[in-house]
Amino acid sequence: MRLSRRALISAGLIGIVSPPSGPPTDADWKALAAGLEGRLDRPGTATYDSGKQLYSPRFDDIRPAAVVRCATPADVSEAIRFAARMRLPVVARGGGHSYVGASTISDGLVLDVRPIDRVGYDAASRIATIGGGATVIGAYTALGRHRVSIPAGTCGSVGISGLTCGGGIGPAASAYGLACDNVTAVDVVTADGRHRTVDAAREPDLFWALRGGGGGRFGVVTGWRMRTHPATTIGTFTLTYRWADAARAATGWQARIATAPDEAWSSCQFTAEAGGALSVRLNGFVMDGDAHGEVAALTRAIGREPASVAVGREPHVELMKDRAGGPARGTHLIGSEIFRTALPPAGIAALVAAVQRRAATKRPGLAKMKRMTGAPARIAPAATAFPWHGALAMLQWLVVPAKVDAVSVADGYTWIDSGHRALARWSAGRYVNYLEPGPVDPADYHGPNLGRLRRVHASVDPAHLFKGAYAW
Repeated sequence: MRLSRRALISAGLIGIVSPPSGPPTDADWKALAAGLEGRLDRPGTATYDSGKQLYSPRFDDIRPAAVVRCATPADVSEAIRFAARMRLPVVARGGGHSYVGASTISDGLVLDVRPIDRVGYDAASRIATIGGGATVIGAYTALGRHRVSIPAGTCGSVGISGLTCGGGIGPAASAYGLACDNVTAVDVVTADGRHRTVDAAREPDLFWALRGGGGGRFGVVTGWRMRTHPATTIGTFTLTYRWADAARAATGWQARIATAPDEAWSSCQFTAEAGGALSVRLNGFVMDGDAHGEVAALTRAIGREPASVAVGREPHVELMKDRAGGPARGTHLIGSEIFRTALPPAGIAALVAAVQRRAATKRPGLAKMKRMTGAPARIAPAATAFPWHGALAMLQWLVVPAKVDAVSVADGYTWIDSGHRALARWSAGRYVNYLEPGPVDPADYHGPNLGRLRRVHASVDPAHLFKGAYAW
């Protein structure tokens, strides 16, 4: 029987050889492929071009040295050891939704964990086991069969690992906390190739960092254990207001989310359409309840009747499938602000003016404030690496360009940058899952947790094998 290199290393019959003097040879790549249960995609192979694709076509020109389709955690370990020997930088790819292309790399190794996507549920403990390559809609669908769910987002093809490593803000957050707040244990392969299970008792610093410190920097996650919550029906609502009421809507919405019950999550959105039209919309969800009461409370807080109201109720899984979006790829340019307290009138005026300026160019742009009060606000800021527990709201800047070219991308980020400047007086920082192109000040994303994150990173990846989207 011929033993693979992996088996020989595991048995202690051979060691890890000294780093080579040059790039991997064809023989090196063949040896790696032979030791995998999954697949190795290299330039020139039939599956390379599709295997290297991310969600956004903006990054299609980036050409990794290879993509490893990891079928098992052992594949992840094998690929990481290979990369370390060959001095190849490594990035992990789950959903592939990073807005700055953080899950691909030129001339490095991409570890695609999407095949590790099994989702299980233990009714006695109410704990879900979720593969590191599972998507949001995959987790919702599998857990929905047990009438439970986890707090996550609404974009179905986003990977659970990237979402959770960065925090995980979604429509169940005010009731049950962020995705990272519900993690009880993590399976992760670190830069030494070791597969570790970490939790509050086992390697608590690494466990802390993996919950909100950003994806892909501390290791490759192959599995999660998460607390679940009941998932029956969800009340939904949409209110629209005239643009003349934009400031009033923002003021009333902020006042309402400060006191709204945990089960009611909502957002307040200001949109500039491509043709120059302006709109105001409040969307929301009521977990396992009826939305009419929350609509009435929001209307009272705003002090003006909406131009239109839509209220509904749907089964949890069906609603999430409806909102998940299809498999079509797209390019989103994203930015963010964190507001610890309510924006004062001057801040609201600055926000409204920023959207109006975008409308004047007749190019699309959106600014959406999302509730962060409720359950997340009752979690100690140092409990996880997510630094913004206790904040009132997060603002998402979004541009979906009509064309994916350098001019359109630069134009979108120029507007987002102008929004940062307009709201700088009131913004405490940014959301790490909404990364923007460099240069980046990591303190903007990690706030008071940056120092501890750097120490954890130095302990688990001292050679900087994993390449983050920005320098520490």
